[in-house]
Amino acid sequence: MIIATFSFSSTLLWFFLISVGFWPGTTLAQLSPTQPTEEQALARIKTELGQEHAGAALRLIERFLDQAEPPAFIEQFSFLHAVALAAQGQDKQAIVTLEQFLEEYPGSPLVHDARLRLGTLYTESQQPDRAISILSRVLDLAPNETIRAEALYRLCLAYEANGKSLLAIQTALLHAEQSGEDTRRDLRDYVQSLILQRMNEQALGAVLDAFSSTYPGDLALIRLIELHTAREDETLAERDIRVFLQHFPDHPYARTAGALLRTFIVKIKAHRHVIAAALPFSGKMKPFGTEVFNGIRLALEEEEVFGGANAVGLVVKDSVLPSAQFRRELSQLLDDFAPIALIGPLLAREVQLLADTPDLAAVPFITPTATLADVKQFGRYWFSTAMTPSLQITRLVEYTMQHFGYTRFCILAPQTTHGRHLHHIFQQAVVKNGGEVIAAEGYQPGTTDASVQITRIKDKDLSLYGEMLPPATEDAPENNPVEEEEESEEAPLVYTPGFDALFLPGHPTDVAFLAAQLAFFDVNVPLLGTNTWNHPNLLKWGRSSIEGGLFTDALFLQTTDPDTRRFITAYRERFQADPSMFAVQAYEAMHVVLDAVRRGATTGPDVRMQLFVRHDLPTLGGLEKFDEGGILTRKVYMIQIQNGRFIQLN
Repeated sequence: MIIATFSFSSTLLWFFLISVGFWPGTTLAQLSPTQPTEEQALARIKTELGQEHAGAALRLIERFLDQAEPPAFIEQFSFLHAVALAAQGQDKQAIVTLEQFLEEYPGSPLVHDARLRLGTLYTESQQPDRAISILSRVLDLAPNETIRAEALYRLCLAYEANGKSLLAIQTALLHAEQSGEDTRRDLRDYVQSLILQRMNEQALGAVLDAFSSTYPGDLALIRLIELHTAREDETLAERDIRVFLQHFPDHPYARTAGALLRTFIVKIKAHRHVIAAALPFSGKMKPFGTEVFNGIRLALEEEEVFGGANAVGLVVKDSVLPSAQFRRELSQLLDDFAPIALIGPLLAREVQLLADTPDLAAVPFITPTATLADVKQFGRYWFSTAMTPSLQITRLVEYTMQHFGYTRFCILAPQTTHGRHLHHIFQQAVVKNGGEVIAAEGYQPGTTDASVQITRIKDKDLSLYGEMLPPATEDAPENNPVEEEEESEEAPLVYTPGFDALFLPGHPTDVAFLAAQLAFFDVNVPLLGTNTWNHPNLLKWGRSSIEGGLFTDALFLQTTDPDTRRFITAYRERFQADPSMFAVQAYEAMHVVLDAVRRGATTGPDVRMQLFVRHDLPTLGGLEKFDEGGILTRKVYMIQIQNGRFIQLN
């Protein structure tokens, strides 16, 4: 039977005493009061422990353990020594004693009891990793069903202490299927208690991902609904209720959920304006959906400070649905709530799927992440706040040509669809700005040898602008002219590039490796990259070979820009994490819609007109506009590697 308490109960202690030969019928009156035998001493020790007189038991144990000759029942004395130490709160000493016991008596019949006690002490001492290892052995090896049941419960508690609540639930449910009715009921009670009383929103979300349509996903959803209702977060409560009714329509809680849903729909519609969001709240894309949603919420919460809590309501739709169902349910949401704008979806294929939906509903859709170069191709109501490859590469080329005077470039890009797309954009941008691409090559991601491609770049450059020159020498005292002439004739020539920079997009691992190879082949020019470079490991892996390199991004966490610094600080305080570029882009999407409302927009067409004609849309980087393709002309950070650090240039 599982003992539902965090410390060893008196019931479990009686079990341990019985397992080493003590029966509750023994009394102190039956024991010799002076110089007891070992058998009598053990009986007295067990009686003292059973009556929670740990100090008396400990003194008697230590008297026998300190004898010159070890007692005949040394295993029992050693084990009870650990039990008594733990009962007195001396956990560290108890742990050491149990570890010694397991090392000295690996074949003892008390070994499973000792491991169970040790695992419990490690959990209570905030060493859950060690506890998990020990308790797993008890669960696998102990023949006694009572010990195994207790080990299972303690193992689940250790997983909890280690921040692995989902694993605790999965372990409990797995063993519940293999257990008797009583144990199965106790395990389900444990799971219910864990979900409904001790798990936070993030942990509940993990349970929901693992058990989306089965028990205990229903409990996780009910708890989330309760939390959001108590917090008066009508947006998330409405979302979770719809998910619950979709996955558990026949659940006993369904009637309550339906009543709550009607209440929250009325509350959302009561706002003067409603904005919708279509984001992934489940599946593999859930982390990105969460970051985007956080950016939206932060913008809305700031608006509520100035405009009042009833000004704007938010309704959300999980985009992780079959295509036809997603399109159908999103159209229903647009009909039910008549939002003035919608933030989302995230993926380019979802934009293509929805295509004419915004125009038919006369509702502007603003995707914060889909990197299509032209969203207007799908309709007049499409907009994007995403930093597209075209935007960041065009800005990169313009900046390097205007500020550094670069005119000649080479390209070494991944041989992938995306890599070839970046290659094409870079080449177009260079030509458009009056520059020249000397040579372009491709590499396989994960390659360990790009020497052939680098050699071809060098050969092409040497046929145009590159040179083979003697190595540069430092100033030195005058020597014999004849010796200098002989040395100069024998000195090897060194390749000197005739181009100004090399475009090297790719994963930080590939970039670091290729940068080192380029340096080995004397291609010593500044390297240029995209926002995939913005990773601390690039500095660690690339070291001196990427010094002076330059790349772009929509967000730089070390920026000194005051508005962006304020956003980063607010995001960290609100969500206890650093914002991503997705959070920034979603924040700005929501921000421009809210600004349109402040300027008098009351309908979707009103918002669309402002987004279309205005050149003073407020963003973190300053006043911007949407271009002809519907893309926000946002600030793009120019970040250079200087002395092993990322430094903002613009």
